[in-house]
Amino acid sequence: MTATEIKSFFGKNGYIKIERVLAGERLQQIQDEVDLMIERSQKAGRRLEAHWGGSWREQVKVDGDKQARSVLSIHRIHEHSATLAQLMFESNITDPVATVVGSENLQLHHTLMHAKPPKIGAAFPLHQDYDYFPHKLDTMVAATLYLDDSEVDNGCLHIIPGSHTRGYIEHVHDGAHHLPMDEYPIERATSVPMRAGDLLIFSYYTIHGSSPNISDQWRRMLLFEFRSPLDCRMTEPDGSAGQGIIVRGVHPNPVPKEGENY
Repeated sequence: MTATEIKSFFGKNGYIKIERVLAGERLQQIQDEVDLMIERSQKAGRRLEAHWGGSWREQVKVDGDKQARSVLSIHRIHEHSATLAQLMFESNITDPVATVVGSENLQLHHTLMHAKPPKIGAAFPLHQDYDYFPHKLDTMVAATLYLDDSEVDNGCLHIIPGSHTRGYIEHVHDGAHHLPMDEYPIERATSVPMRAGDLLIFSYYTIHGSSPNISDQWRRMLLFEFRSPLDCRMTEPDGSAGQGIIVRGVHPNPVPKEGENY
């Protein structure tokens, strides 16, 4: 896709899928590195189970089962491996992100990994990411890199196209952060199947959620949150190491103004 096509589709829908960002040996290298990161973390006794809470769980059934589902999460993956950290700077990832953000310069906010195990992978109801890290200029976007094929049966993302134009919508806070499920059931959203190596970029205002993984396959994905360096949080920064790193271009104003948070 051309930059013009990417910008147009994203502007209308609030998301864009970029196919085959990684392939072949490079994709295999990242898949292997993620497996090693999980293995090292488990051997070190780290708790990887995210345990997404909330009363919404009582409304989600998988084959009649209401029991807690599973998702493994590792935050700040760029601290775990140079191989994974290098992904933040790869032009086939940062170039389309820069196009939708509307800035030649990009800054890292945070990174993480979500892995849904086979058969018991957790769902998550529709929500916006805005509440987690509201910004003044609303340039925050998620760039999610899929390491496995992702279909409805193994936990692909569901998005309401165009929902980013609505701005922030009040959420339920009941041990989780999500939109009211009676008004925003997952069925209202459009499933976005992905292939291993594909990249999905979406605004932090875009309404999204995911289905459970009831397949025999893992669903692993890496998430990078980027923004314009001229944007800043309206709440206190979370202190993640590397937050504020310039991953593309330069910082036009490398010294933050008083009261601004990177």
